[in-house]
Amino acid sequence: MFDKNEKLSRMTLKHAILLITYTIALIWVILHMHEVLHVVSMVIGMLKPFIYGIMMAFIFNLPLKFFMKKLPDSLKKWKKPLAVLCSTVLVFGLLIFITLIVVPVLVESVANLVMMLPGYFEDTMNMIDKLLRSGTIPKEMLDSIGVYAAQIQDTLIKILRNGVPQLISMAGGFASGLANIGMALVIAVYLTISKDKLISQLKRFLYAFTSTKVNTFLLKVGKLTNVTFSNFVAGQLVEAVIIGVLCYIGCLIFRFPYAPILSVVIGCTNVIPYFGPFLGTGFGAFLVALVNPLQAVFFIIFGSVLQQIESNLIYPRVVGTTVGLSGLWVLFAITIGGGLFGIAGMILGLPVFSVIYTLIREIMNKRLKEKQEEERSKKKVCSS
Repeated sequence: MFDKNEKLSRMTLKHAILLITYTIALIWVILHMHEVLHVVSMVIGMLKPFIYGIMMAFIFNLPLKFFMKKLPDSLKKWKKPLAVLCSTVLVFGLLIFITLIVVPVLVESVANLVMMLPGYFEDTMNMIDKLLRSGTIPKEMLDSIGVYAAQIQDTLIKILRNGVPQLISMAGGFASGLANIGMALVIAVYLTISKDKLISQLKRFLYAFTSTKVNTFLLKVGKLTNVTFSNFVAGQLVEAVIIGVLCYIGCLIFRFPYAPILSVVIGCTNVIPYFGPFLGTGFGAFLVALVNPLQAVFFIIFGSVLQQIESNLIYPRVVGTTVGLSGLWVLFAITIGGGLFGIAGMILGLPVFSVIYTLIREIMNKRLKEKQEEERSKKKVCSS
C-alpha cells in the first residue's frame, strides 16, 4: 500500500513539474513571439534545400514506381538500382529538354516583348501629342496630367536610386535559389536511392524511443502523409502539363501573341490550387494587352473557358479526391499556407491540411463511437 501511494505521488509530482514547465515555456514564447518567429524563419531558410529535396523526391518517386512495376523480377537485386537510374535519367532528361527547347523559345519571346515596348511607348506619346495639338483636352486636365507626370518622374528617380541595391539583392537571392535547387536535386536523388534504408532507420528509432501506441500512430501519420503528398504532387503535375498544352494549342488557334510564355505561365500557375488559374489568366491578359488590348479581352474569355474545363473535367479525373476536402476547407488551407510561407505554402498547404483534417476526423469519429457505446451501455443498465 505504501509503495503504491509513493508511486502515485511521484507520478503526480512529475505531471505537476511538466505542467509548470510547459506553462512557463508557453508564456515565454508568447512574450518573445517576434524573436521566436525570426528563429523559426531562419531555421526554415537553412533547411530549404532539404525541404525542396523532399518535395523533389516525391517527383522522382513517380517514375520509380512505374519502372519497379515494368522491370522484370528476374533482375533480382539489380531491379531497384536500375529503376532508380531510369527514373533519375527520365527526370533529368525532362529538365534538360525544358532547358534546351522551352527556355530558348521563352527567351526569344521575352526579347521580342522588350524590343516592342519602346514602340508601344512611342505610339502612346504620339497619340497624346495629337490630342494636345487638336485642343480637345481641357486645360484643367492638362494641368492634372502635368502634376501626375511630375509625380511619376519623381517616382522613377526614386526607383532608379534604390534599384541598384535591390538588383544586387535579387541577383544574390537568385544565385542562392539556384544553389538551393542544385543541393535539393542531390538530396532528392539520395532520398530516392536510400528510401528503404532511411525508412527502416526511422522505424527502428521510433520503436526504440517511443511507446507502442505512439509508434503506431506516428507510422500511420507517415503512411497517410506519403500517400496524400504522392497523389497530390502527381495529380497537380499531370494537370499542369495538360493545361499548358491545351493553352498552347488554343493560343496557336486564336493567334494570341507570346504563345510559349502564355502556356508556361498558365501551366505553372495552375499548380497553385484555386488562385493559380486567376493569376495566370490575369498575367497572360496583361502580356496580350501590350500587343492588342482587344485580344486581351478574348484571352480572358479563353482563360475562363479553359479554367472551367480544368475544374469540371480535368481536375476531378486527374487529381480526383486525393485531398478529400470541400471547397471552403481548400480555400482556408491555401489562405493560411500562403500567408505563412508564400507560394510554397499555397501549394503545400492543401495536402498538409488534408492530412491534419483526416487525422482529426478519424479521432472525432472514434470518440463519437465510444460515446455512443457508453450511452447504449447506460441504457441497458437502466432498463435492467
